[in-house]
Formats: sequence, structure tokens, C-alpha cells
Amino acid sequence: MLDVLLVFFALVVALALRAEPLRRLRPLTLPLVLTAGAALAHLVADNLGADENLTRWTQVALVLALGFLVARGVLLVVFDWVLVRRMGVTPPRLMREVVALLTYLALAALILSSMGVEVTGLVATSAVITVVVGLALQQTLGNLLAGLALAWEQRLKIGTWVELDGQVGIIEQTGWRSLVARTRRGERILVPNSDVAAARVTILGTGEFPAAVAVLLGVAYGAPPDAVKEVLHRVATDIPGVLSSPAPKILTHDFADSAVVYECRMWSMTPWCRDDLTDEFLTRAHAALARAGMEIPFPQRTLHRPRRQEPGDTVEHRISALAASEVFGEIPEDAILALAENSRIRRFAPREAAVRTGDRSTALYLVASGEAVVEHKGREFARVATGDFFGEMAFLTGDVRAATVRASGSPLEVIEIDDASLRSILEHHPDLADHFAEKMAARRLQGEELRDETGALISPAGLVAQFRKHLLRIVGR
Repeated sequence: MLDVLLVFFALVVALALRAEPLRRLRPLTLPLVLTAGAALAHLVADNLGADENLTRWTQVALVLALGFLVARGVLLVVFDWVLVRRMGVTPPRLMREVVALLTYLALAALILSSMGVEVTGLVATSAVITVVVGLALQQTLGNLLAGLALAWEQRLKIGTWVELDGQVGIIEQTGWRSLVARTRRGERILVPNSDVAAARVTILGTGEFPAAVAVLLGVAYGAPPDAVKEVLHRVATDIPGVLSSPAPKILTHDFADSAVVYECRMWSMTPWCRDDLTDEFLTRAHAALARAGMEIPFPQRTLHRPRRQEPGDTVEHRISALAASEVFGEIPEDAILALAENSRIRRFAPREAAVRTGDRSTALYLVASGEAVVEHKGREFARVATGDFFGEMAFLTGDVRAATVRASGSPLEVIEIDDASLRSILEHHPDLADHFAEKMAARRLQGEELRDETGALISPAGLVAQFRKHLLRIVGR
């Protein structure tokens, strides 16, 4: 009768554990089913008058199943309730499985010994088999022991970004034999625990602390290191994802055969995105160094004269862009030629800043191709299209830049017009000062009213007079 109740109870509880409120107890399903099966086997053997030896072994199986059920329940309480819920400690999965296995083996030996089964004889009989299996599973056992050591240290947790053998990935699973990591390309790689234990692993963390991303870049010997560092530092500080504290650091790394090599360290909370940061830095650095007339050389054996202008920066290209603009398109051809010969093309990578808030002004800029975005306090409030210009107020008044202007999502190409450029045409065509002043004033007054320091409204004629005064100051009049 007891066996019948045990079968009925075990099956009912196993079915009840399928309910959602009891999902935390579902690990008990297998022991309950085994207990029901063992109880049913013992009931059949006992009632059908089976051999005494068979009945005894069904009884042993029933006690082992009950011991397995009790041990699984105790481990569930210890790990899931006491450690996790009460103490807030989450033990590694591998550690739980090893502790459970040792518990089951010890309990099985105790039960068999108490029921008169000769455990020592079983162990001695299987000694040769154990040696053979041990030799065959030598590598697997090595992975198991390495996995236990890694689980004990708890440095490589699930969700941690690591670099292993040149591969950067996030740990998704840890197991008896290996760990599984997912790379930034979406690939899942399986690494044996023994390889992990023997390799040099770089722990990038989960974003809780900053780490440096180092990029090497060679610049020609003709560029002074302090000037190169200033250019590269400006590039690094403007890249999204690079921290301002610690600030980027530019170091002179090596005097190589064809270039001075600089190490650019950029601190980030997501160092596993170093490929993206490297791409952004090198793309912008290429444009910034070209604007500064600094060459990124390549290995060479012939005499090479560095070009001081960017690729594609020709007088014809500048003339074409100037003639297509509203402000400069109406001036005489000789004036356009003089302006083109004394100005230069500047190219900026997508989202790279052309001018920044607080910078000292040295020129105004005409957009030759692309589109510029004007930002103030981190928010966009205007766009400058091809043929239009920006930066004229700070350039003419001598004030610092009041806004940041950067390339939109595509490359930006501008013509830089400085004092010398304007002086080259105003000296021979002083009447063009009125033309430029009217165009600049009309653009400045679009959609807004301007007031002076006293709060009085500035008239269009007054603004034109101000621009004309600043323009004539360039030529000393």
C-alpha cells in the first residue's frame, strides 16, 4: 500500500510542478519520476512473487531514488534560497554541478553501504576501467579541472567582455568543458577551459571602469611633434564615446624608417568597441592632418616631396566653387581668380567639427560640397548648404566662435578664406567691400532681429556699415 501511495504522490507532484507558480521547483521533476518508477518496480516485484534478489535490488533502487530526491531538494534550498535570495551570492553553474555530483556520489555510497551492498568490491572491480577511462578522458578532465579553477576565481563571469587570442567577445556560457563567447560580429566561439586557463586573457569588463584604446599612427618627420600632438588631441577629444576624463593622451612612440609613430590613447567605458573607435579616429585624423599640411607617409626609397595641399585641391576646383556661390559668384573674374589662388580647400570627415565653440577665429568658410550642421550647447539649430558660408561674424569681429559647426553624415569640403585671401581682392577692388557687406548682412538678418550692447535694434543699413568697416580694416583702411 505504501508503494502505491508513493507512486501516486510522486506522479501528482511531478505534474503539479509544470504550473507556472512552481517553476522554481521544476528541477525536482526528474527525481520524482525516478522515485515513481522505482516504487512501481518494487511494487510489481513484491506482489508477483519475484526472486528475492530481484526484490532486494528494486528496494535498493527505490531508496537511491528517494535519496536522489532528498539531495536534489536540499541542494535547491541551499543554492537558490539561502545563497541567492538570502545572501545575494550567485555561485557559478559549474560549481553547483560539481557540488551536486559529489553529493550524489557520497549519498549513493552511503545508501549502498547501509543496505549491505559491498561498495569496496565495486570500486576495486572497476579500477582497471577507471584507469582506461581516465587516460581516454585526459583532456576532458584537464578542461574540467581548469573550469573548476576559473569558477572558483569568478573573474570570467557571464556578461563580461574579454579578449582571448585576438578575439574580443562577451561571455555567454560557462560549462564543464568550455566557455562560449559571442564576438562583436555575432559569431559564437567555443573555447576549452584548459586553453582559457593557459592563455593571456584581457578582461575588458562590463563597462564599470574606463580603459584605454591605443591607436598607432605615423606622421612625416617634417611635422613638429608638438603640432602633431595638438592636431591628434583635437581629433580624439571630439570622437563620441571617448571620455574627457581621463583625457586622451598622445605619445611619441617611435622614430621609424619613414615616419614618427605616435601612440594615441583614448579612454572609453566600452573598450570592446575599439574597432569602431579606431576607425573613427583614423578617418578623422586623415582629414585633420591633411588640412594641417602634415603627411602620413608610406615606405619609400625615392625622393618624395610632401604636398602642402589636400588631394584634389586645385585652383580650378576653388574657382568653380567660388563662382557657384551667391556671395562670390557676382564679383569680377580676376577677383575670383585672386581669391582662389590665395585660399585653400579643407576637407572634414563625417561628423567631424570644422570649428568649435570658443575657438579663436582665423577665417570664414564657404561650403564647396556637402552640408554643415551648426550646433549650440550640443543641439542642432541650423544647417549650411553648398554655396553658403559660415564663421563670418567671429572672423570679422575677432570674437571667439559662438557655435560649433561640423560635417553632417557625409564628408564636408569647404574653402577657407582668411585675411590674406580677402586682402588680395579688396586691395584691387575696394568697392567689393560694399557687395560683401550687403550679402553678409542680408544673411545675418534672415529670420531674426539684432540688437547692440544697449539693447537697441540694429537696422539693416547699420549692420551693412559694421560689416563694411570690418572688411576695410583687413586692408588697413
